[in-house]
Amino acid sequence: MRHIGFMGGSSLVELGTASEMIEFLDFFNKKMEDHENNEISSRLYNKYIKLEQLEKLDSIVKDIKLALSPDEDKYLKYLSGIEMCIESAKTFYNSWGIYQPLKITVTDAPYYIEDKNRPLEQYDILKPNESPFWLR
Repeated sequence: MRHIGFMGGSSLVELGTASEMIEFLDFFNKKMEDHENNEISSRLYNKYIKLEQLEKLDSIVKDIKLALSPDEDKYLKYLSGIEMCIESAKTFYNSWGIYQPLKITVTDAPYYIEDKNRPLEQYDILKPNESPFWLR
């Protein structure tokens, strides 16, 4: 069983299985409806977050964290993982001028290395009905 998490900048956060990530993303999508920003949640699921979307996503994640109910606490580690990768992606970009995007990835080697080295163009050509790389 492969492990799934987030990567961004120089950070990698392992969080659980693909089915657990899908459960989190269902929760996240419902919360994103309140923010009327389906593009960000769609990109997080299927592709990667663009540099210019990081601040908006960071703000949304902070809002969701503040509004978590006790039965939603299990999603805190995912939201914190997103925050860690956002901060790492921004720091990496500010330090090196290279954007290492926030995305969902398989955290096990060698799959992690494959995802880290995969050109963004391969993500960009994914069609909405195609499986994301982390589910293949």
